[in-house]
Amino acid sequence: MAGIGIISNPFARVNKKDPEHNTLMWYVLGNKGQFEVTNTLYELSRVCQEFQERGIDLVGIVGGDGTVSLTLSALHAAYGPKALPRILLLRGGTVNVAAANLGIFGRPKDVMADFLDAYHSGKPIAEMAITTLRVNDRLGFLFANGLASNFLREFYRNKSNALGAGLYFARVFADALAAGRITGDYTRLEARENMRIETHPTPLSPNAFTDTEYSMVFASTLPQMPFGLAMYRRLVPGARHAEIIAIAEQGRGLFAQATRLLLGREFSSPLIHGSLFEKATLRVAPGAAYSLDGDLLVCDDGEIIMETGPTFVFCSPYGKVL
Repeated sequence: MAGIGIISNPFARVNKKDPEHNTLMWYVLGNKGQFEVTNTLYELSRVCQEFQERGIDLVGIVGGDGTVSLTLSALHAAYGPKALPRILLLRGGTVNVAAANLGIFGRPKDVMADFLDAYHSGKPIAEMAITTLRVNDRLGFLFANGLASNFLREFYRNKSNALGAGLYFARVFADALAAGRITGDYTRLEARENMRIETHPTPLSPNAFTDTEYSMVFASTLPQMPFGLAMYRRLVPGARHAEIIAIAEQGRGLFAQATRLLLGREFSSPLIHGSLFEKATLRVAPGAAYSLDGDLLVCDDGEIIMETGPTFVFCSPYGKVL
């Protein structure tokens, strides 16, 4: 290994709760690598370019899914597609879905200490190749819009943590069960959007090229969603494709299908379409919101282009999961 570089987001939840955490990370790393705190996207880009020039071939990331998405995008720009560094997800964000998919849990300093112990003692370090999802030129893993992005908007407005997100999800779920008569949260979040969806090489469904009103669309290259929901059942680890699920159900029908998902069952509705894809185009209303790895974004021109992005190799001291 030519070198280890650690990038920490100072705005990540772990650093906000404990201002000394980055100091502890730097202490644990010692002279075994380079530790950088990036306050802006410009600093992130500069650090990634510096890592490339120094020949660093393993990059650890302190932060949640949004931080991981931005960092992978910056690393791809700096290193190019043929010489990407290996990645160590150290967690630290409000939501850490990518790390959970890889079986990585715990505080960043503890994960890093476990990795350094395994590496320097010659213990095996698991490696897992995962294809990213490129959405309008940004890399990530999990895309969602419609009701899902509305949920995130309300979650961020309340500035809650992962437990708070779970409680809010339960409240919305209970309100859906009562057809919006308890708190009205479900009714406020539910919104159908007219979308035209095209997927290649496999069509989404027989009516994939017609305009349809969908409650939400999901896409991913990782099998698990937040809260450990195993929704993407067609995905094969290491394959160069993503999975898309478009849901036209609403009201009680949508609630019934969500219940099946929570119980670990397949969707069972003619109003839910899905396929594997290498490229997908969603035509939506200009200014429509969507999320990528938990970050809320806006589609100014009404076109969302998703395609399989570069494949990164992720390391873990805890064994291979995918």
